[in-house]
Amino acid sequence: MKVGIIGGGFGTSVQAPIINTHPKMKVTAVSTMKRHRLPEELLNWENPPNHYKYWTEMLETEELDLLFVSSIPIYHFEMVKEALMRGINVVCEKPFTMNSSESKELLILSKCSNAKVLIDFEWRYLPIRQKLKELIVKDSIGKIIHFEYHIFSPQYQNLLTSKRGWMGDKQKFGGMLGALGTHMIDCLRWLVRDEINIINGLLHTHVPEGAGERRDADDAFFIHGKMNNNATFSIQLLSGINHGFGSQLKVFGDKGTITLKNDKELFIGKINGPLKELKFQFKGEIPLQLPKKARAYYPAFYPFLEKAYDYFVFDKRDEDLPVIEDGHQNQIVIDKILDI
Repeated sequence: MKVGIIGGGFGTSVQAPIINTHPKMKVTAVSTMKRHRLPEELLNWENPPNHYKYWTEMLETEELDLLFVSSIPIYHFEMVKEALMRGINVVCEKPFTMNSSESKELLILSKCSNAKVLIDFEWRYLPIRQKLKELIVKDSIGKIIHFEYHIFSPQYQNLLTSKRGWMGDKQKFGGMLGALGTHMIDCLRWLVRDEINIINGLLHTHVPEGAGERRDADDAFFIHGKMNNNATFSIQLLSGINHGFGSQLKVFGDKGTITLKNDKELFIGKINGPLKELKFQFKGEIPLQLPKKARAYYPAFYPFLEKAYDYFVFDKRDEDLPVIEDGHQNQIVIDKILDI
């Protein structure tokens, strides 16, 4: 499968090296919109991908089977649309689009195309999260009462001293709601296996100035509401703080509770019993040639790639695979938070 990537950040530093470890995928072309050459790591490959400054030229020139759209969000809509019109399968980064009107148009277009679209919610496939879902599906904690997912990331000093670029620009869908909130909302829908009925949200910028920049994109958000089946939820993130407590995911059921700390420690408690840790260890091997940043994503991203390959080539869809409908539903939720 010939793979093209649009994006010179996450696309080249994480996705490209992991994709090339798949025996039936090969990154043959990369478009970096602002960089004039490929990063050194890709140039050192035995067969480096062709490099393009203009993504449209890449689509016109290359015969691609799959396109990873890993540019900044304001370009996602036109890039996915162009790929679908050319019959090229797509994996799109999140947030999928700028609003649900765009995602709806792409959803309709995809139904008339021979190509398929997936959304890169790869953390569904992190082995420990797969175990968490298995516990829920097997009714280990019964009917879900409440879902809670909070992240505390101490980035205050970094926000003061480092430039954020487009990530600090609300008009370009910068901010933490797009960066991590989309993943957290997808995690809610995926684990609870239900759609959101009522939602309230607050976005805030605790550090509006830093490194000579003025920023209006959120560095904190607070979201809560109710699902169709009456389960409630609370999702929040703080990054403009000096001390962090990592990520804490909790699922409360009428027969017990499951907690996941920092995606590393999994606990379960039954009625009238204490929380007990379920020892869990990643059983796979991470390829030694991968750069450090890519190695951190490998346990989730590689299983995602395997399921994506089966979907694109054999039309075999794994139940956890995040398809275009998931991207559209995610965007509807984001619109409600932003009150679009």
